[in-house]
Amino acid sequence: MSCLLNTEEITESSELEEDFPYMLTDPNVFDFREIVENNKLKKRLSDEQIMQLGKLLVKFSAIFSTIPGKTNLVAHDIDLISDKRVQRKPYRMTNRQNEILKTEIERMLKYKIIETGPSKYTSPMILVETPGRDPRPCIDYRKSNETTRTELYPIPNIEQRVETVAAAKFITLIDLTKDYWQIPLSPRAQRIAAFATSFGVYRPLWMSFGQNAPYYFSKMMNEILSGCEKYVTPYLDDIAIFSEAWEEHLKHLQEILERLKKVNLTIKPSKCKFAQLEVQYLGHIVGRGKRSPAELKIEAIQNFPIPTTKTQIRSFLGLAGYYRKYSPMFSVIVVPLTDLLKGVNKKGGIVWNDKCSESFKMLKEKISGKPVLHAPDFSKPFILQTDASDQGYGVVLAQKDENGGEHPILFLSRKFTATERKYFTTEKECAAIL
Repeated sequence: MSCLLNTEEITESSELEEDFPYMLTDPNVFDFREIVENNKLKKRLSDEQIMQLGKLLVKFSAIFSTIPGKTNLVAHDIDLISDKRVQRKPYRMTNRQNEILKTEIERMLKYKIIETGPSKYTSPMILVETPGRDPRPCIDYRKSNETTRTELYPIPNIEQRVETVAAAKFITLIDLTKDYWQIPLSPRAQRIAAFATSFGVYRPLWMSFGQNAPYYFSKMMNEILSGCEKYVTPYLDDIAIFSEAWEEHLKHLQEILERLKKVNLTIKPSKCKFAQLEVQYLGHIVGRGKRSPAELKIEAIQNFPIPTTKTQIRSFLGLAGYYRKYSPMFSVIVVPLTDLLKGVNKKGGIVWNDKCSESFKMLKEKISGKPVLHAPDFSKPFILQTDASDQGYGVVLAQKDENGGEHPILFLSRKFTATERKYFTTEKECAAIL
């Protein structure tokens, strides 16, 4: 089902209305007015630019849909490493949970995501319920994964992608509709991926989230976007199109839309961000040559309670560590917290002290202060600054702007080993330089 584009009342220009004689006749219509409003395009684009973007999107209106497409590029297959058949019974659930599952099953049958049919392989379907979110049906493939050959595909480097996108002046993020569901399963994979409920057995026709799903999806996206690396970067289902100039951005966007249309993929317009100066991308706010931590992540770090177990310490370090390159001497600051992971008290808990409190508070302050890093400009020289302490060393990579001001590109740090801590001061400083 395709979506139409309605651009009525984008501006008060009568000429604009003549260019877009499209009517809202489809309940699933892609209303360009919503795109203009949700993306706040009037604040950064001229009427002419909005009209150009509208013409481009209406040209590809067929691929904007809330219904997943069906790619003709790849099919997901499952290769077994064992002849052992996995047949697991459905889990027992409450009547309320079964009713929710039945509703989801009916919806997937309607859109031909699954089909009924017996199989010699079955995994149980479960309902994942998280506070604040709608119940989510999932399939417990743990036993099946033990007999499945794992396919490996290089995971893209997040830092490199964030730096690249941050340098651009125009950024568009494209979100595919139910991304994994747009890849069909091979007949063999349909049988192996079958799942059981208390009211029937079903075979999925499309790839769902699972052991090898990221491999097939990443492989497909790289094949689709091959040759466009200078202005587009995929990270699983996140597709970022970035450009230095407006005319360039329109050409780049058109090229990507043409490629997605060619392989029968659909896009969910409500999740897309078009022609932005700044966007949230992979947990960062990027654009106009800068990047900073995303607000939601900052809030999670700021509200993290004082840890009382090793698990909670690891959770906090993992959350804060994602932004370690925004914080000078990060590895040195966290030493009191990482040292807590080495031992426990007689009651099995951690020994929290003043140094831990100071470290915990300092990390929150540094990241919650909304630090900003600049995207590297490889046509300009870099400035390297190093420093060492008794616990470790830190490095700042920086550059100068047009006005001669110095700004950081990233911060790196590392804790000294037990042997390195015995170095003389000059040796520690040399270690930091190296």
